[in-house]
Amino acid sequence: MNNENEFLDWNGSFIAEESSFTLLPAGEYPFVVIGMERKIYDGPSQKIPNGAPYAEIEFEITAPEGTTTVKERIYLMKKWAWKLTQFFSSIGQGPVVGQPFSPNWQMVVGSRGRAKLSVNTYQKNGENKQNNRIDEFLEGPTNSGIVNQGYTTQPQQNFGQQPNFNQQPMQNNQPQQGFNQPQQPQAGGFQPGAF
Repeated sequence: MNNENEFLDWNGSFIAEESSFTLLPAGEYPFVVIGMERKIYDGPSQKIPNGAPYAEIEFEITAPEGTTTVKERIYLMKKWAWKLTQFFSSIGQGPVVGQPFSPNWQMVVGSRGRAKLSVNTYQKNGENKQNNRIDEFLEGPTNSGIVNQGYTTQPQQNFGQQPNFNQQPMQNNQPQQGFNQPQQPQAGGFQPGAF
């Protein structure tokens, strides 16, 4: 059994492997949220004050070139409300611009949406490197019941209803087993100070 979380021994050996990182070309891609951590910002920045709550969200993006993961920070600050709106619209929670909205954070992991990726160039140890970054979250076919990259989703009717997480990956129009259902949400949504 291959357990990627298995610990290695300091004095033992391991099987050498290449990095599984895939750099995708800039463009629009479907994603699935595979992880989320609630964090508090603590670092030097002129844009973000210390103590700002944020969600660090991990996205898995699959394309013909391969599969990659991208982490994105979404800050819970008024000046970043537009990004929160984009993200929750993309995953089907659909806030209405100009209306109060309470995100259902418990339903984020396992959600599907679309994003516009860019290729980011940076320096590390004097060497030029590249990775993918999310430029913006998009509304579109993934949230309107259209098959996109092998997955079918159903639109969410309103925030109070439970989304349909019984969707199955589609391959040659035959449902496959094994799609993990996320944990059921707790009562209530995001409340200031609870992050």
